[in-house]
Amino acid sequence: MSGEAFAGFPGLSSATAIPNLFFSAVLPTLSAPGDVLAFLWASRLIQEQRAEARFVTAGEIWAAPGAAASFTALGGGRAGLERGLLACARAGALLVLRLTSDDGEEAVYFVNNPGSRRAVARARASEIRLRPGTVALPVAFEPRPGIFRLYEEHVGTITPMVGERLLAAAEAYPAEWIEEAFREAAELNLRSWRYVERILQRWAQEGRSNETTGRDSFEEQKRRFLGAALGTIPPGR
Repeated sequence: MSGEAFAGFPGLSSATAIPNLFFSAVLPTLSAPGDVLAFLWASRLIQEQRAEARFVTAGEIWAAPGAAASFTALGGGRAGLERGLLACARAGALLVLRLTSDDGEEAVYFVNNPGSRRAVARARASEIRLRPGTVALPVAFEPRPGIFRLYEEHVGTITPMVGERLLAAAEAYPAEWIEEAFREAAELNLRSWRYVERILQRWAQEGRSNETTGRDSFEEQKRRFLGAALGTIPPGR
């Protein structure tokens, strides 16, 4: 790169669309700069295509002008690109298929949207060929981190602020505690992260055994939470 400062974007120029949901539901789950770079580069190259099935490989991203330099500077090089694509696939932002033929195998990545899901389904059913002479096979991943899945199932859409608190909680508390806290909140029909977080904080202070043996009735716990929210009952009582 030259030492000249970037002069700014022109008034009219091509652009890459990134869904707003990426920032709230996916970005908080990514752990390395290469993960974010991988999604940005995959999105850009895929959106430039006009085929029915639009996908990209790690090699195609690496060969794009500017990609290798950005991953070398920020994303851990070619290995960071490979890891980032897999991280985005695990997070659900990208879809991945393994194409196999007599010449070998390669992984191809799609942005996870309705058109891509249809193309992946057709490719797996052998209705379309993504590359001549290849067979498309799925790649299995573990589900996304449990705390995000639990929040979406029991509370709703993850905002960036909540995502930060979920990440902090995932580092601070055992996964078993988090799952049990969400379950208890659901049983009480108090589906809020505030209540789940309060359960975890109380267990950390008093010990989980005190919560699970001889704990208060559901109605008493609900009364405590609602009273604390209204300022009529101290939170710790």
